Amino acid sequence: MDRAEAISLVQGHVSKESNLKHMLAVGAVMKEAALRLGKDPSEWEITGILHDIDFEECHGMEDHTLIARDMLMEKVSDEIVQAILAHNQEATGVPVDNEMKRALVAADAVSGLVIACALVVPTKKLADVKVSSVIKKFGNKDFARGIDRERILFCEQLGIPRDEFLQVALDGILKVSDELGL
Repeated sequence: MDRAEAISLVQGHVSKESNLKHMLAVGAVMKEAALRLGKDPSEWEITGILHDIDFEECHGMEDHTLIARDMLMEKVSDEIVQAILAHNQEATGVPVDNEMKRALVAADAVSGLVIACALVVPTKKLADVKVSSVIKKFGNKDFARGIDRERILFCEQLGIPRDEFLQVALDGILKVSDELGL
């Protein structure tokens, strides 16, 4: 499956533009992390794009990703399916025990932080977000309260220090800023 096929598949299951944009942003962070780690950027980006494909069809976090597993079987590799299941390990019990899984957990969380940073700059443009402000906002627990900073810190288990990962995330999301309208 390539990027366009992944997006097309997602569009068949996701109607809310904000959900699609989140998935594109996570895909972009995953791609950039893969490049940083010498992994397959296409496979990692597709994992990020597909990670919430069932979000509008599931009944809550208790079956989120389980429906995705059924949708994606035989369409993508088992490694991708397992990474998607692991990003909801609390419900699935699938451990976060490899680089792709750790990257997806971190990318899912950090994408929200980076986009929130863009939405508070006067221009509302990612190009005007500095990594220093993302670092500062990471430390401000009152900013974007719903973003789990501990999940972002999974980047450190990849050997990428937090501040460097915030730069990786910003760089990745900047590359799809036009698609995100930011």
